[in-house]
Amino acid sequence: MKKIVVLFCLFPFLADAQGKLNKFHVVDSLSGKAVPSVSVTLVRARLSINTEKDGIFMIPGNLASLRDTIILYAQNYKPNQLLTRQLNGRDTLRLTKFAIDFKSKPAKYNNDTLLNSYRKQDIVHYAGVNTGTAKFEYLQLAQQFYTSKPGTILKSIKLNRLAFGLDVSEYTWTHLVHLDVTKFRIRIYDIDPITHGPGRDLCNKVIEESKSVGSQVSINLKKYNIIIPNTSFFVAIEWIRDFYNAGYSVAYDQDGEITRDINYRPALGISAITGKALNIWALNFNREWKPFTYFMPFGTDLAMSAIIAY
Repeated sequence: MKKIVVLFCLFPFLADAQGKLNKFHVVDSLSGKAVPSVSVTLVRARLSINTEKDGIFMIPGNLASLRDTIILYAQNYKPNQLLTRQLNGRDTLRLTKFAIDFKSKPAKYNNDTLLNSYRKQDIVHYAGVNTGTAKFEYLQLAQQFYTSKPGTILKSIKLNRLAFGLDVSEYTWTHLVHLDVTKFRIRIYDIDPITHGPGRDLCNKVIEESKSVGSQVSINLKKYNIIIPNTSFFVAIEWIRDFYNAGYSVAYDQDGEITRDINYRPALGISAITGKALNIWALNFNREWKPFTYFMPFGTDLAMSAIIAY
């Protein structure tokens, strides 16, 4: 059965978000074709979800009375930011592609280097899961890597995730009950010279992982010929916030009551190796990159490694 994404459909409705369903198509500004998997975010309400391949989503309620900002974003497109009241009376929203030139020539490399090595058996903490005291409200997490010279090529990455879903009952402790399936996207960024966080994309191809099983995921990136122009770069996981990836996180509140919140897979491992500097960055609902300090002082890196060639 075809699913139509209704913003708020997996969340409690806003007080005035009732009655009419406002349907929108997100299309390419030149071709008029649907833009798939668009990230649709309401900033003030702190809600975000991805469209299906048809680029359709819905918002319930009277748009003229909503006081929020909506941000539409898809890889290789310029973000489109609007006030929700500006959507009133519209049914089509257009995104414009970036004019990016990725004509780097393949080169021969003789040496490999492993960056950010870790041991999977030491991983005990995971990012991306709501807790009793804090919700995970980020669209991407990025690991920063450092190289000894510019002009290297990114060959592959490896990461660890929480592969099993959790369940809680009044009779047992929390226990692993099923293998979690997931899909997510890989984004490769250059370093921003001003913020020193993630900057421009270094690959214009959509890299989506959906076939891996188990807790450790290895992704071969050779065919993308991703050249690292500087001595630092970022590899980010982009959450696809849709029905397929949706689940529940379970936690206890201060009164000992069980709470269930919508959560999106995957949950990313935190490396048990403590570094001297924080190397994790997070993209919030305002589409701002900020250092991810939740696991500090010891959680300086994601359980993610990379192999570069030079």
